[in-house]
Amino acid sequence: MKPRGLRLKLTILYTAILGVVLGGLFAVAYYLLANQLDATATDELVERATALKGYLRFENNRPVLAFDPTDPEVAFFVRTASRYYQIYDFSTGEILDQSADMAFLGLQFTPNELHSLTEFPILSDIQTDQGKIRLFSDRITSDYGAAYVMQVGVSLEPSQATLQHFIGLTFWLVPFGVLMAAGAGWVMAGRFLSPVRSIINAAQRIDVSKLDRRLPVSGTGDEIDQLAVTFNESFARLERAVGEMKQFTASIAHELRTPLAALRVEAEYTLLHSESLDECKTTLASQIEEFDKLSRVIQQLLTLARAESGELRMLREPVDLTTLLRDLTETFSLVAEEKKISLELDCVEDLKVTGDRQWLERAMFNLVDNAIKYTPEGGRVNVYGRSENRKVVLRVADNGRGITSEALPHIFERFYRADPSRSKEIEGVGLGLSLVKWIVEQHGGSIKVDSQPNLGSRFSIQIPED
Repeated sequence: MKPRGLRLKLTILYTAILGVVLGGLFAVAYYLLANQLDATATDELVERATALKGYLRFENNRPVLAFDPTDPEVAFFVRTASRYYQIYDFSTGEILDQSADMAFLGLQFTPNELHSLTEFPILSDIQTDQGKIRLFSDRITSDYGAAYVMQVGVSLEPSQATLQHFIGLTFWLVPFGVLMAAGAGWVMAGRFLSPVRSIINAAQRIDVSKLDRRLPVSGTGDEIDQLAVTFNESFARLERAVGEMKQFTASIAHELRTPLAALRVEAEYTLLHSESLDECKTTLASQIEEFDKLSRVIQQLLTLARAESGELRMLREPVDLTTLLRDLTETFSLVAEEKKISLELDCVEDLKVTGDRQWLERAMFNLVDNAIKYTPEGGRVNVYGRSENRKVVLRVADNGRGITSEALPHIFERFYRADPSRSKEIEGVGLGLSLVKWIVEQHGGSIKVDSQPNLGSRFSIQIPED
């Protein structure tokens, strides 16, 4: 996905979410404001009506508003509160007193409507030509027992105007806020995706010939940094794999080229210079031995390739290592005797681990075989097995030629041979230890080597007991 497309999608998503949030906030604000204005209008109306009742006096059995007109505060309140005011005789339905604004609006109840009112006080909203009016109707009884109905009203137009003004502001502010959010989202998305563009540009410059390059890491530790670090780790593994593949290819070419060239030269020489059938047979017999060596090399390569690709199954079953090591030393005892090498077994009884017996036997076979090969006559090879700290420890130690410090880091690499010039007489192509390392790791263990030239080597394996 292109950064521009992701940037646009993030901006649209952010803007849409903010638009919904703003719309919701304004809707809630409108609801709360409308309720508050309505409650305020009602409270004001009830306060006015209650206060006006205090100024009612009955003269000639008729209710009138009596107040001191010289008191400006009282006069202003009474005029304001009685703007929408009228009073009825409840028994006849006759209007006894009415304000000018109420008379102008023509708001009055018929006697039947008035007598239908049974509960007081009553609040009612009435739509007029001048807007909506809220009336407070209350029943008043004189000292002589006469009943009257007083109505006090208040206009709801100020509240309606406030709500309309709020809606008008909403229609301006919400789109403006959404546009501002879209602009800010576009800028912020661009800033946040800037490292992604840097990663893309850096990744486009990486190819097979430039696997040593890495993606930039800003050091913030965020998800983008973690992504770059993960890719860099993958590139590092890929670089190692490609390097191993190149080395693997070169090693195969080197290992196969020499014997094939020798076979060709020997065959050409025999064809040109052989004088008898017996001489041809001798040459062919020698070549068969070389073919066997090549076959073993190819078989080892196939086994290692299948192992590393996961085609070979690794069993998980109890393995008696004591018996395995005892059988192995017996197998090599004759070879050791021929080279006058002392082969010793130092293993506790009932040493067990969960794994694949055949693969473990192959790993120990390679280690013991190497130890005997690189130990001169009169030397010593020791096979050791113990259980230490919930781990099985296997060691193969010798006092042979040893390995130089320069060669130790590469000893488990394929086709690596520590001293080819001194090992020409020893059969092998440097695949055994790499296979041993793979077997040990498949069992969840580790292998290390300690060695010094002319003092011998010690290979140590640790495998969890499970």
